[in-house]
Amino acid sequence: MRPLLVVILAAGLVAILQISIKEQMEQRRLEEKLGYLPRKEVLKVMGLDHRGLLGQYIFFKAMTYYGGKIDPFLGSKGIEYYNMYRFIDAATYLDPYNIDAYYFTEAVFTWGIGRIRETNRILQRGLHYRYWDPMLPFFIGFNYFYFLKDYERGARYIQKVAEMQKSSFYTSLASRLLYEANRTDLAIDFLQEMVKEITKENLRRPLLKRLEALKMVKKIEDAMEEFQRRFGRRPHSIEEMVTTGILDQVPQDPYGGRFYIDNSGKVRSTSRFAPARRKQWNR
Repeated sequence: MRPLLVVILAAGLVAILQISIKEQMEQRRLEEKLGYLPRKEVLKVMGLDHRGLLGQYIFFKAMTYYGGKIDPFLGSKGIEYYNMYRFIDAATYLDPYNIDAYYFTEAVFTWGIGRIRETNRILQRGLHYRYWDPMLPFFIGFNYFYFLKDYERGARYIQKVAEMQKSSFYTSLASRLLYEANRTDLAIDFLQEMVKEITKENLRRPLLKRLEALKMVKKIEDAMEEFQRRFGRRPHSIEEMVTTGILDQVPQDPYGGRFYIDNSGKVRSTSRFAPARRKQWNR
């Protein structure tokens, strides 16, 4: 009986200790849970010639902490995002070439908690050092136009990607964002420059079609401004500008759609500036 009693007492003591430790951990400050980190400027001085290695260590610590906190049933509750951001900020400050840190930041702090501007601040650091890398301006541009609905700033960074890669896809995307930002003139200028750079005919062809469509949009926009000057109001339709003689005819959409003015006064097309999908034949 005596050995059994000892085992029971030992088990009870362990349980009490576990509860006590758990309570102490929950009462600890956020910095203590992930770990205290000095200011990044101090770390830069302390790191001497090993700043890159120190930065990688700090990033690894933040990443493993985050991975250990993710629970398939509870999600990401209880994660110290603010302190983790400080770790990533310090890590990229010490080692600004670590692309994994930027990928991690984009994945966790945008989709995870919606801290878009804070994410872009770190990505801007990466773009300064990794100026040849198209993924960083793409991430920044995507964050601006998708999350913040800032199409003009988004287009500015997508333009960088298009210029780096001579890509028809990113060229088309940048022109679309500029159009959505009510900068059709800039979209036209950018397309005109890029069709000179992109030499493959199969890549140039859709860009030339987009260019033609945006020129028609700009023609309608200019007519709307003239109508506003003459009559002091916005036209109700494109056909009204034809009737008043400001336009000689309704411009044709090269995509096969019909141009119209939406409720906000923006020129749209029923084609949405996309090629018509081929009909799927029933087998």
